[in-house]
Amino acid sequence: FPDHFFEHWNGYNVMPPLHDPVPVGALCPQFYGYYTPDDPTDGTNHPNYLSPILLLECCGEEINPDELCIDDKQECASLLFRFHHAGWLHESFAARNILWQQGKPTEWPIQRAFSTKSFRLIDFGRSRKMDSSLTRASEEDTALRLLHLLHHA
Repeated sequence: FPDHFFEHWNGYNVMPPLHDPVPVGALCPQFYGYYTPDDPTDGTNHPNYLSPILLLECCGEEINPDELCIDDKQECASLLFRFHHAGWLHESFAARNILWQQGKPTEWPIQRAFSTKSFRLIDFGRSRKMDSSLTRASEEDTALRLLHLLHHA
């Protein structure tokens, strides 16, 4: 994915088909790397682990679209629209694949208590480069319906 998917931004942007400005933060969790032990065998001839450990930012919990205000719904939809704008299809867009937490991951815990929510798109196992605007339109329609935004878009 492009670097800007992981970058923390300040400010707002308009992501068509939405008409209202939405905050522009990181789109997906920060990737910190892989952990593998220096000696996977612990001195034996057999590995004592199954695979490397993927280190990612903790992004909170799954959204409930019915509990979000209109601004939060638009921000969640904008994650998918930004993903599409960069030429990618998610292919598994659902509420379970949008996480939220209070505040931004870069804030101290005391700041988070007084901060707005931050959202991340996850589960890119089926994602692929976009090959047709028809599949993009279908996925965006799914997002607008899931987040109850059709009458606001």
